[in-house]
Amino acid sequence: MVISKSHSLVLIYSLLLSFALLSSAACVHGRKGEQDPYEEYDQCQRRCEWEVRGERQQEQCEQRCERQLEERLQSQHRRRGLNPEDPQRRYEECQQWCEQQAGRREQPQCQQKCQGRFQQEKQAQRQLQQCQERCERQEQGQREQQQCQSKCQQQVVEQQRQLQQCQERCERQEQEGQPKWQQCQSKCQQEHEQRRQQQEQEGYNPHRHTMTRREEEEEEPEQEEEQQQQQRNNPYFFPYRRSFQSRFREEEGRFNILQRFAHKSPLLKLIDNYRLATFEVNPQTFVIPHHCDSHALYVVTNGKGVITFVNDENKIAINVETGTVLKAHAGATVYMVNHDNREKLNIAVLAIPVNTPGKFEEFFPAGNRDPQSFIQVFSSRVLEAVFNSPREQIERIFRPREQQGQKSQQGIFRRAEAQQIRSLTQQATSPGEKGTESLAFNLMRQSPIYSNQNGRFFEAKPENFKQLQDFFVSVAAFQINKESIFVPHFNTKATFLVLVTEGSANVEMACPHLSRQSQSVEQEQEQQEEERSGEFKQVRAKLSAGDVFVVPAAHPVTYFTSQNQNFKAIAFGLNGPTTRRVFVAGKNNLVRQMDSEAKEISFGIPSKLIDEVFNKPQESHFMSFSPQQRQPREEEMRGNNNRLSSILEFARMF
Repeated sequence: MVISKSHSLVLIYSLLLSFALLSSAACVHGRKGEQDPYEEYDQCQRRCEWEVRGERQQEQCEQRCERQLEERLQSQHRRRGLNPEDPQRRYEECQQWCEQQAGRREQPQCQQKCQGRFQQEKQAQRQLQQCQERCERQEQGQREQQQCQSKCQQQVVEQQRQLQQCQERCERQEQEGQPKWQQCQSKCQQEHEQRRQQQEQEGYNPHRHTMTRREEEEEEPEQEEEQQQQQRNNPYFFPYRRSFQSRFREEEGRFNILQRFAHKSPLLKLIDNYRLATFEVNPQTFVIPHHCDSHALYVVTNGKGVITFVNDENKIAINVETGTVLKAHAGATVYMVNHDNREKLNIAVLAIPVNTPGKFEEFFPAGNRDPQSFIQVFSSRVLEAVFNSPREQIERIFRPREQQGQKSQQGIFRRAEAQQIRSLTQQATSPGEKGTESLAFNLMRQSPIYSNQNGRFFEAKPENFKQLQDFFVSVAAFQINKESIFVPHFNTKATFLVLVTEGSANVEMACPHLSRQSQSVEQEQEQQEEERSGEFKQVRAKLSAGDVFVVPAAHPVTYFTSQNQNFKAIAFGLNGPTTRRVFVAGKNNLVRQMDSEAKEISFGIPSKLIDEVFNKPQESHFMSFSPQQRQPREEEMRGNNNRLSSILEFARMF
């Protein structure tokens, strides 16, 4: 449930006031001797706690403290001429002050402080937005929503306050002539980042987001509650509503990014450098140019559009549709447009960071305030020299003033005019045409490697597609029809990230790691793994559109649908460019290929009985999954219960 817009604006406005106060400290022209409004707020809160009796009276007292804090902040900003809604303008004022007031030697350090404060403010705004999005995804009432959003504000403001206090200590050390100012500032930033990450991990705790309503529903069937609990404790299951955050959430589109894999479970630390993200672009919308410090694979999961790659020598525009796969090396500048009038353009992105493991950032050459162009960071002297243009002319490009009666668009998703869209798309070529061979192909136009009336499976591997060879990643897409099953199988080398694009299905997987999860100390876990193996736990989840499921290498897995839903998904295969898929059921399965003696010794029963089970299926890969097939007849079970116990033990993992 989304809380009222007015309440949300109050929270954001109050928070931005505090951000503006912090950023004003970067330009050293604040008033000295002025008491910190937060110190006054703390004193006021302590007086409420010590001097006021009664819970209701204390609450009223604390509310007065909050109103006083807001009034003090507003008063300070009016005196300082700051607009709390405009961090970019504060940054520009800070830079101008450095150029006008600071000495030539102090200018670089002054501008560095301006940039640092600006980045802190933008990061804090993003952190607040992400926290409030998690509040919106909670299944709870409006009062709890407001409390959650208020807590988001308090947490972010407190973190910024601690960072400011640390940085002020560094400033005092600098004024006293103590060396290592840079190291002091870096330590402040590191401590702040550690606090932020710790809070982020806590925010991802599924119990914080789903248990409130669950606990109130006492009449919920016990079996369903047990299944919900298993899904919450499932380290391989990433439900869309709890696991994605919006890095850019705007009226015309979203860019969502999945939480880091190792934050979910240490079992996934081997793939933690990979990040999964999604674009949702509204009709008639343009995504402004940007590059990233990561390689990327784009897979179009819905809609049509044009994606353009640009460098300092040329550009190439490519028509994309459902199934199109494109690669972009780190540093490649990309922009895109959804030229459709009705349908959204949805794109899945696998990012492989090249700077900081598991982290990547976007860089925008064009922009003014939101987002900021990285070109604006350079000093006016540098820009005047490299563009051979006066400062006023440059500022008209990067700091445009709003035309009378018109507002300049902000954000990375921007509405485009029909004529602009025609110009952007008229020279686009399709995958496979000249110039696109090394960049793009359409996965859905390839021949499926498995196909029958129950489903289809498409796959592109690096060994066959040169577009994938640089990244050692395979791409797959599969569809399971109603009342069908993708039979149990495992991948020999690759770990697969499965992103659901349409419909729903159940997934079951055999996992040896969770069967030993009772040990809490990693060293004891490793010792136990060495001493004991061959035990499995069933991992299962109900998958819906937007959810992600991780299938580690060698883990047998199966997917099946109900009578009401088809199921579609894409998948990225990681760390196994030459992986093979081995089926343990269906017409072609690994047990069927074993020697009779090997089967008899392993199962402990005559091979004839084993063959009656494993040789019986008449279909491969995808099979019908009707209710009659899921419920074996009682008479068959009675006659074979004892003799087939070992076979059933083998099948229990599914």
